[in-house]
Amino acid sequence: MKKKLWMIFGPVIVAVAALLILLWTPINFKTVTPEKVNQAATSLDARVLKGENIKNTAEEENYIPIIGSSELSRMDPFHPSSMAQKYHWKNQPFLLGNPGTASLTQAMNVSGMTNLKNKKAVFIISPQWFTKKGARDDAFKFYFSPLQMTGFIENSDHGNKDLNQYIAKRILQLGISKGPIEDDALRRIAAGQKITSFEKFYVKNIARSSLQSQDNLFGSAFLNNHQGRIDKATSKLPDDYNYKNLDKLAVKMAKHHSRENDLQIGDSFYRKELNHRISKYRNSHTKADYLHSPEYADFEALLYMFKQNHVQVMFVIQPVNPNWIKYTGMPKSALYNFDKKIKYQLTSQGFNNIVDLTHVKNQNYIAEDTIHMGWRGWLILDKKLQPYYKDKHADPSQTQYHMDNYFLTDTWTNDTDF
Repeated sequence: MKKKLWMIFGPVIVAVAALLILLWTPINFKTVTPEKVNQAATSLDARVLKGENIKNTAEEENYIPIIGSSELSRMDPFHPSSMAQKYHWKNQPFLLGNPGTASLTQAMNVSGMTNLKNKKAVFIISPQWFTKKGARDDAFKFYFSPLQMTGFIENSDHGNKDLNQYIAKRILQLGISKGPIEDDALRRIAAGQKITSFEKFYVKNIARSSLQSQDNLFGSAFLNNHQGRIDKATSKLPDDYNYKNLDKLAVKMAKHHSRENDLQIGDSFYRKELNHRISKYRNSHTKADYLHSPEYADFEALLYMFKQNHVQVMFVIQPVNPNWIKYTGMPKSALYNFDKKIKYQLTSQGFNNIVDLTHVKNQNYIAEDTIHMGWRGWLILDKKLQPYYKDKHADPSQTQYHMDNYFLTDTWTNDTDF
């Protein structure tokens, strides 16, 4: 009977035991090949965002991250991934962003990119993040990375105490709970206290070790593959790079793909998201306000993460479709005041490389839909990215940041006098 039971359950027990050993043993599994990194670079897979292994591998190769949100999925011919492939940029974009990934999610993401130290990055800022409520808790929970959290807890004795307190408070505030030991550690950090010796041992040697093994094993398996989209997009570009000719081509393509509306919005987006309810948006944004938002403090947490790793960053303030602004009745002052405030926060701390697409003179077809870059918007940005991508290593003179804890406060999030 014992032999029969073993024949039935033995293989299951062995398989479970083997899996547990794989997950709990601190072995560095070499599962990330150059082909996997190339696939991950445009996959926009949430596991890549929440993991660490594949991103840090990419930083050892010819990639510079573009960090943002849903605009990264607009892969038209002028998207940076298309342009970099077609015109053979020395370094390729590595896309890190999805719908709902705002500043705090990306702060945690950057905290886990240890190989980004002394290198370059691009960060795309979206005005619509900066609402009165700030980050959506459901989106933050969806993209929350237990692996990145354990790294944050493990290193909480180092770095800026105010920053660590702020991040711990925000994680708790947004309803994240990952276990009694981790939760207690976060509460201690939020209160300005050190975590216990046991908590540090547990997080480093048990929780984090297991999560790293999981990331190494599964973080690059069965990723989304968007290479076909990129290849199709690049096939529509001329062989020789000429900005004026490309701009004419962008306008031509944009007109062709936005024939069903007079808002210069791509037809596919218009049909799916707006067509049957467009009238409800008329004059719906007359009271838009992007000056009062907890997002400003979350954004400061992100800036601290860049500063700690001496990352040279190009910040891009993406435009809002001017026709959409007019249709929804959004006051131009709402965007201009946001633009002024976010640039003050950046430049007063030494983050001076800013590509501001808010004030581009000719804004025709600068956006593909209502609030995301496309066509000419991408092309304008590409013109700045191409020389920036020639060298992935940071210029030390461009990473002299001077952080101010005032930008982590509630006072700043509501400040209108700057």
